[in-house]
Amino acid sequence: MIRLLILSIFLSLFLNGSVFGQNSNSNLAERIAELKARSSLHEGKIAKLLAEPQINRTDFSIPSNENRVRLLSQQPPPSPPSPAVPTRPFIPVPEYNEMKEVESSSESIEEVETTNDQNKSSQEIKDLDDAYAKLYEPDIPSRLLGYYFGPILGLAFPQDGAVRVPNPPGVNYSRLPYESDSGYLIGLQVGKDFGSVRVEAEYSYHSFEASTSTFSLSASIHNFFSRLILEKELGDRFDLRVGLGMGMGIVGLESLSDYSGTGFAYDFVLGGSYRLAENWSLQADYRYFLTAAHDRYDHIKSHLWVLSASLDL
Repeated sequence: MIRLLILSIFLSLFLNGSVFGQNSNSNLAERIAELKARSSLHEGKIAKLLAEPQINRTDFSIPSNENRVRLLSQQPPPSPPSPAVPTRPFIPVPEYNEMKEVESSSESIEEVETTNDQNKSSQEIKDLDDAYAKLYEPDIPSRLLGYYFGPILGLAFPQDGAVRVPNPPGVNYSRLPYESDSGYLIGLQVGKDFGSVRVEAEYSYHSFEASTSTFSLSASIHNFFSRLILEKELGDRFDLRVGLGMGMGIVGLESLSDYSGTGFAYDFVLGGSYRLAENWSLQADYRYFLTAAHDRYDHIKSHLWVLSASLDL
């Protein structure tokens, strides 16, 4: 096979004229000797190439994921130490425990979710309590403007006074003091509420007992009053009120003699009002009551503590 290869090379060179055309002056023997030398050299190179071992083909296939994980997870066994060369002790690489980290993270997430659920449930309970409280909480009654009426009831603490007793001919009257006891007051009021101003008309009956050094007295006073009241709201239900009333007082002081008369009367009011509902309110007032003096009696003065109700029409 080698000889045939050499012969084919020779013929190709000869036919192309590359051998003989290079040196036309050289003779045939020199050319044949040169050709033999070249063929020997070429034959040696070919023999050297054929003597080398066969090269294995490279495997370019990609390994699967399982093989890669298996190769990464496997630890190469430590090589046995050489008796001549001292070696360091083998320290294994600690394995990373992913399961513990995953469990700890899941536990922390569960704790956060539990805390959020508890906070959410407590907030829902608080909102539910507020809703129930708002549902059952009584509404604040709004103030109704317009006409109203209501009863009056109170206690009377009159001051001491005096009656005037007729004297013998030639002298008009002599003053006879008396001491007063506590009494009561009842009546009825009708009015109109304009917002911060009230205008009222009132009838009241004022009664108390008194005694002089010689006889006892029974006092009865019928009052027909008109009253102006100014109110100031201090809250959703409570109002502060001041007022002035004036009118006519029919005074009767009865004993062995009749000490009666009619005259001007007035009072000063200071108190408060509390709305129980939209059409119903209560008033608690202090009144200082005073009548004009008469020929048969002095000024009648009294401290009144009055409780009244106003029903809107």
